[in-house]
Amino acid sequence: MYNLVVKNFGVLKDIDIELNKTNLFIGDNGSGKSVLARLITIITNYDSYSNNLLDEFIKFDIDFIEANTFIQFTDKDTTIITIKDKKNYFGDKILRSFYNPDNIDINTLLPKTFISQYIPAERNLISLLNRSIFSLVTANIPLPRNLMTFAGEYEKAKNSIKTLDILNMKYLSKNGQDRVYYNEFNYLPLENSSSGIQTAIPLYLTLKYFKEQHYHNVVIEEPEQNLYPKSQIDTIKYIIENSYDNLYLMTHSPYVLSIFNILLFAYKASSTNDTLKEKISTIIPKQQQINPKEFSAYIIENGISKNIKGKTTGMIQENAIDEIGDMIDDEFSELMEIYSKFKNDN
Repeated sequence: MYNLVVKNFGVLKDIDIELNKTNLFIGDNGSGKSVLARLITIITNYDSYSNNLLDEFIKFDIDFIEANTFIQFTDKDTTIITIKDKKNYFGDKILRSFYNPDNIDINTLLPKTFISQYIPAERNLISLLNRSIFSLVTANIPLPRNLMTFAGEYEKAKNSIKTLDILNMKYLSKNGQDRVYYNEFNYLPLENSSSGIQTAIPLYLTLKYFKEQHYHNVVIEEPEQNLYPKSQIDTIKYIIENSYDNLYLMTHSPYVLSIFNILLFAYKASSTNDTLKEKISTIIPKQQQINPKEFSAYIIENGISKNIKGKTTGMIQENAIDEIGDMIDDEFSELMEIYSKFKNDN
């Protein structure tokens, strides 16, 4: 069980989270989920960055280390990474070109077991950029480096996986073109497909490729992006099936929380007896079920983390799922009250 503490790092003000085998984070736009996703990607690759960790913050566009920043990543009682204010800063910013190694402490004695991959929300751009990405690089167009890194991994995935069933369709790489077949004879080039398919295919392909490569950690932003609720369900199940080791998901969708609770409950119910295990597996296969003991869930609000996993159930608390529904009900109740009061007013 790993623990991450983050203080005063960009929009992240007070984060204290346990990182488990499967981790889910939900929050509003601008709450800090993307910063947290990128930070987790960096620190879970700690053995690769012992001499250039600050360069990784710049690469991921989260260059937010200030004089009062504190970041600590631990494994039980053993510290893996500590970043804190010590010396060599000017005003509020660390002098990166002259930073003192005392600001960063990396435990090089720990086993080097982490290999992390980051699947950004901007993956929906990949299909549009795919044919012209070399020209963009040659022309020095300032594309985000983390997006370019993902584009490289996506290219490797396409070279390795030529066909894949996805959301009742079939992806096929043929004659240098990414195609989406809607039936046996009709297809569209990926760049002309729906926004949901353009977002989903880079996710599905790279996730399957990462599992084949035995990467230990995968961080995914907005797995539900541009997808219909039924497709969100299928996508989450696919992600769980194809997770190799540790998984971190950042979402806006309450549907995703509900899906996770189904997969968590399926595991709990299956553990009751052999009859339930057999019958439940016909609905939720074993490889899609999630052990509550290996699961963490947090809501990120204004840069602050709040645990939304029930202590006794091990599942996501119902009030966290119902919050958005309650907001809608409240607005509807207000409208009905106004309508009832003034409907006869001429």
